[in-house]
Amino acid sequence: MNNYQMRFSGTGGQGMMLIGDLMAHYFGLVRDKQIILLKSYGPEARGGACRSELVVDEEECYPAVTRPDFMLCMSQKSYDTYTKDSDQDTVILVDEEFVKTEDSRFPKTYRLPLTRIAKEKTGKAICANITALGAITRLLQIDHDEMLEVIREKLPARILEVNLTAYEEGWKACGDLL
Repeated sequence: MNNYQMRFSGTGGQGMMLIGDLMAHYFGLVRDKQIILLKSYGPEARGGACRSELVVDEEECYPAVTRPDFMLCMSQKSYDTYTKDSDQDTVILVDEEFVKTEDSRFPKTYRLPLTRIAKEKTGKAICANITALGAITRLLQIDHDEMLEVIREKLPARILEVNLTAYEEGWKACGDLL
């Protein structure tokens, strides 16, 4: 994976920083790649647009996303704010219940009801970020079992089981898109 650029965006409180941390752990420690992880919050910690960005490379890499290869958008505000530097090759995953767009500039857009899946399958809408992580893992053909190990290693025991369920449900839901 040479200079692969990812952006995980949403609203403060949706867990975009955690997705960035988990993906950075996977690529940096499990896959032994060079990584740069950047995090950005809007002026409001909760409720404002936020993002985490990850650059993955075989060797030292430029410390910023200049054109994302992959994007996650969990809110309309994050979609409107953070797709400006995307192009027709950017793979975009959106929570279809919160991002309403039929933007022809981005033909590789995948829509899933990530928050609804999390709420229906775990009883907790807050697990939507890990549901998204399951979908991302499948969409980008990341090793499923290795990502499960990252989740088991990084998440506290008190929230592990519900998040493992959320991850698996996102993985399954993405299979319908491919």
